[in-house]
Amino acid sequence: MRRVIIIAAIVIGVCVTYVLAHLALIEVGREVVVVYEPTPTGVVHKARLWIVDDGRYSWIHPGNANAQWWIRNMDAHPIVEIERGGEIRRYRASADPEAHAKVHRLLREKYGVADRWVRFLTGSDTQRGLLNREKCKTVPIRLEPVAAAAQE
Repeated sequence: MRRVIIIAAIVIGVCVTYVLAHLALIEVGREVVVVYEPTPTGVVHKARLWIVDDGRYSWIHPGNANAQWWIRNMDAHPIVEIERGGEIRRYRASADPEAHAKVHRLLREKYGVADRWVRFLTGSDTQRGLLNREKCKTVPIRLEPVAAAAQE
């Protein structure tokens, strides 16, 4: 019985260490924005995501189930609010599957080892992830500030 308790404690310790390391790599010392995504029910979902800039555009790489609904319905909901640096800004969002490699490169450059860790677990544009054994299927989202975009 004592051996089972020791093994269980080790497994729990490893799991807690993994979760803390994962959160530290993703959240601590990195720019994380809050994206206010529309949902099928009309409620707005807050998603914490990394963001990268390239010229006049910014890019996010959402991955949860609600984000997939939003991507499929983006034509009906192109304007998104993003809290960045304490300010909420509006952007015209558009899915851009062709930018996958570029966005992964920008994420690697900006987030370094944290991005490599996440891609190791979930997959990248070129490698399968440890957890799902698949390459990244998430569609990058190009963000154009509304002031620069054609108004609705």
